[in-house]
Amino acid sequence: MASTDPKTVFASLHHRVTGELLHLLDGFYSNIEDGLFELAYQGDDSQQRRRCFDLMREMRYRRGSLIQTFAKRLQRQGGDWFGGEDTSRDRQDLALIASRMSEKANAHFSPLLREIAERAADGAETGTRTIPVPIRPERVAFHFIASCQSLDFDKHSIEIVQTLFGRFVLDRMGSVYGDCNRRLMDAGYRTLEEAALLAKSSA
Repeated sequence: MASTDPKTVFASLHHRVTGELLHLLDGFYSNIEDGLFELAYQGDDSQQRRRCFDLMREMRYRRGSLIQTFAKRLQRQGGDWFGGEDTSRDRQDLALIASRMSEKANAHFSPLLREIAERAADGAETGTRTIPVPIRPERVAFHFIASCQSLDFDKHSIEIVQTLFGRFVLDRMGSVYGDCNRRLMDAGYRTLEEAALLAKSSA
């Protein structure tokens, strides 16, 4: 049985997840030059090569601003565990990009994300079976793309960098989601299956 105030649990959880995502973003930056070199020389397109090299300089120059903007966007989503508004609906163009970026991660982490969504609904007591988890891959991708756009990265730069963000951040979020699920379980929040088994054993 959960004994801790849900707002405290989710605030602590969201703070921790934000920190872990920023750590992954550091890893993204550690690998981005190699990633851009790889993309630059995948074909014989000299224009693409020049864009990659220009983007290397741009990403290095804007590193602090991008990380700060991304962090602020993530932090503002803390209340969404209790059914907050999905701001991605206001930007369908970015939401579509984020959806494509996160397809692989969504498929890979689907069972784990479903457990998190069910435990979160149990903890937040929203009256629904699940909630749209604010740290799911498409939301993380949306906030990254929105951060890039707010810093005036052009369309071609965003197209290039989104591939690398998917590889070095979204595809490496398994441990983040695993930790998130464990913390919700330790707080006493149950999946639908666990709740049904408990109800059956108590009958």
